[in-house]
Amino acid sequence: MRRDLNRLLIVWLLLLILGAAEVAASYLPLPRAWRPLVMLPGAMMVGVVALGFMEVRRGSVLVRAFAVAGIFWLLVLLVLGSVDPLTRTNYPVPDAQLR
Repeated sequence: MRRDLNRLLIVWLLLLILGAAEVAASYLPLPRAWRPLVMLPGAMMVGVVALGFMEVRRGSVLVRAFAVAGIFWLLVLLVLGSVDPLTRTNYPVPDAQLR
């Protein structure tokens, strides 16, 4: 019991660290070509959830099928959530229109 609790605590702390890294990376002034790198901590969080909380390695075939479906939908949400920041364009406004 103690070993399982320690493992869950480590997984939770890893998720917190990855979440903080993702938030910190979103404040970096990255060039347009490097913006997809902000998604890396999110993708790593999906892997940590799959291996740490879902226990995919120990489950039966049915458990693995449902875990793969859940991971698939997590990745779909990650991609859809990143479409806006990755495709956003800033349009400069001339000074005459601001007044």
